[in-house]
Amino acid sequence: MPRLRLLVLLAALTAFGPMSLDVYLPAFPDIAARFGTDTGSVLLTMSACLIGLGAGQVLWGPVSDRYGRKRPLVVGLIIFIIASLLIAVAPSLPAVVLLRLIQALGGSAGIVVARAVVRDLYSGVELARAMSAIVTVFALAPVVAPLIGSGILAVASWEWMFVFLALFGTACLVGVVRMRETLPAGRRTDHGFAGAMSQYATIIATRRFRYAAAVAALGSAALFTYISSSPAVFIDSYGVSTGGFALLFAGLSLCFALGAQVNMRLLKRYRVVTLLRASVSVQVVASTLVLIAAVVSVALPWLLIPMVLALMTVAGVNSNGIALALDPFPKGGASAAALVGGLQMTIGAVAAATFSALTLPPPLEMGLGMTTAGLISISLIGLSLRRTGSPRPL
Repeated sequence: MPRLRLLVLLAALTAFGPMSLDVYLPAFPDIAARFGTDTGSVLLTMSACLIGLGAGQVLWGPVSDRYGRKRPLVVGLIIFIIASLLIAVAPSLPAVVLLRLIQALGGSAGIVVARAVVRDLYSGVELARAMSAIVTVFALAPVVAPLIGSGILAVASWEWMFVFLALFGTACLVGVVRMRETLPAGRRTDHGFAGAMSQYATIIATRRFRYAAAVAALGSAALFTYISSSPAVFIDSYGVSTGGFALLFAGLSLCFALGAQVNMRLLKRYRVVTLLRASVSVQVVASTLVLIAAVVSVALPWLLIPMVLALMTVAGVNSNGIALALDPFPKGGASAAALVGGLQMTIGAVAAATFSALTLPPPLEMGLGMTTAGLISISLIGLSLRRTGSPRPL
């Protein structure tokens, strides 16, 4: 499979997260009405999805390191497809929540194995550049997903959104079947559960992994706080229509993709760790401006300006953080990718749920969550500098 086609496929596999989360955002009011509840209860389906995406990656990582990349992907995609179709006929909201968890457990195979394939093929700066290319394509999912969701709602009910996700999973399955295996038998692990846990312990013990993975996860926490808050911020607080929300969400997602492209070009001149520190610093400033804008209740355009900058820099935080975390592990790359992905989804789910539970005005919740994530990230980078005593902490 040609390099460009492979990267597009891998980006589509990593997009199972945003596709699963963003396609149905415009349907929150419809889902609440269907089951006689409120949109706050519908948020449980998003939390279940985030938990499944995080926990599933931790399970699929060792499986992929032992049995190769293709077979776990095929199994995970089949689970995703079946669960998506069952959601479309689910009789109650608790059933939807459970099936969303199962759906995410299957889809998480795409996220972790795709990153492992990239690590199989690249290292160093090339790994960071390949990851930026994938993030660029991956970032298009939040652009098109709400638009697809709004389009489906215009002609059909919300259940068809999950039929669409099943079709998306099927298309990825066809691509995976045609993909060559990238982990030869000689590089596969042969341990069982205890060995997998031991390998996880070894990965976590690596200082560079700990700091880089934590910073990447906090970047995801900022992103998920924005995603989970966005319907309430734009539709409820600013009175944006459902169609307008889809367009606005798509435009902001393009900023995320643009940030990944800018990061990929900067990697030709600067070290990965330098760009990571710079991205986190700018993210803190932009997120603080979002928080200030929320506190003083500015008009929507003045809120969007720092939001654009924050989302662009989060793309650099994710790309560079993941690359730095995976680079030390040419063997066991899927396990390292699983830990990064699991940490990203877990911290993202906790952050989104925590700030949603504060019962603050939605713009304030969003600004506070994004700023907190950035401040913790920059503190971790400072801590890593002190502990290593070196200008090259990651």
